[in-house]
Amino acid sequence: MKEQESSDQAKALLKKYLEGQCTAAEEQQVLRWFYTLDQSENELSVNENPPDLASRINARLDAQLFDEPVPLKRMSWVRSKWMVAATLITISGFSFWFYQKLSSPTQITLTLAAEVRSHNKTFHNDILPGGHYAKLITPTGKEQQLADPFVQQHNSTTAIAGKNFRVDVPKAGTYMVILEDGTKVWLNSLTQLSYPTHFEADQRQVTLTGEAYFKVAKDASRPFRIHANGTTIEVLGTTFNVNAYQNEVSTSLVEGSVKVLKAGKQTIIKPGEQATTLANDIQVKVSDLAKNTAWQREEFYFDGSNFNDITQQIARWYNVEFKNIEAITNASTYKGSISRNSKLSEVLEILALATGRKFDINGRNVIVQ
Repeated sequence: MKEQESSDQAKALLKKYLEGQCTAAEEQQVLRWFYTLDQSENELSVNENPPDLASRINARLDAQLFDEPVPLKRMSWVRSKWMVAATLITISGFSFWFYQKLSSPTQITLTLAAEVRSHNKTFHNDILPGGHYAKLITPTGKEQQLADPFVQQHNSTTAIAGKNFRVDVPKAGTYMVILEDGTKVWLNSLTQLSYPTHFEADQRQVTLTGEAYFKVAKDASRPFRIHANGTTIEVLGTTFNVNAYQNEVSTSLVEGSVKVLKAGKQTIIKPGEQATTLANDIQVKVSDLAKNTAWQREEFYFDGSNFNDITQQIARWYNVEFKNIEAITNASTYKGSISRNSKLSEVLEILALATGRKFDINGRNVIVQ
C-alpha cells in the first residue's frame, strides 16, 4: 500500500514538473531523482516529445520505482532538444525517468563535482575561479590594488569638494564596498562604482557601470540615487540588484521600495518586481530574484538562458574568451545552477555533457570543438 502511495505521489510530482507547476523545492527533488539514473535508461529516447516520453515513463514507474539505484556514473548524453546536464543545466521542457530513493542536494552536488573532477584530466590546463579583486582610484588619481573584500570610504575630514573615489572590479573579480553612510555595495566582475569623498547633507549619489547588489542604509532625510547609463534609481533604504552592463538597465527589488527614472518617465517597483529601462521606456515585470541575485550568493544560475548568455557569465568570471562559439546553436535554453567557486574545467565538463561538444582550455581561450 505504501509503495502504491509513493508511486502515485511520484507520478503526481512528475506531472507537475511537466506542466511547469513545481515549486523550487519540488523541482530540485525531481532533479535529484534524475541524478540517480542508470546509464542503461538512455533507451528512453530524448528525441521524443515531452508528453510521449512522460507516458512511457509513467508506464515504467511502478516496475522500477523501488529498485536499488545504481552508483552514479558519468552519463552519456544525446545531442537533442531535451538534454539534461548535471547540477548546472537542464534544457527547458525535458522529462525523465527517476527513482524513489533520494540523496540530499548537497550530497548530489558533491558527488557530481567529484565525478567531473575524475574526468577533467582531458584538459591541458585549468583556471581557478575569480576572487575578491579590485582597484581603488583616489580623488588625487592615486591607484591602489585591493585584496580585502571591504573598503571603508574616507570620512569628511578627507573630503575633497567635487572629487570622487572610484572602485574598478576587473574580470574574474568581485568586491564589497562599505560607503560612509553604512550602505553596502557588492560589485560583480567588470564593474565600476564612483562615489564622492563625502555625501552631501541632503542626498547621496553614486554612479554605476556593470552590476551591483545594494543594501542601502536608511536615511529618510537623504535619498540614495544611483546613476547608471542614463537611468536614475532612487531609494531611501532598501535592498536591490542593478544590472547595467548594456544600454538597458535592470533593477530587481528584494525589499523596500525603489523609484526608477528614465527620460522624464518614472515608476515605483515593489519587492519581487524588476524594472528595465529601454531607450525612452520603462518596463516592469515579476523579477526572478534567484537568478538576478545568484552572483552575489556566489552561484551561476540559468533559467531559460541560451548558450551565449551562459558563456558571457563564465567569460567574465574566469577572465577567458570563448572561440568557435558559433558551433553551438542558441535555439536551446538551459536551466540550473553551479557554484562560482568551481574550477573552469568542472564547469566546462558540465557544459560538455549538456551540449555534446568538447571544450579545451588554451591559455585564456576556451575552444569549442
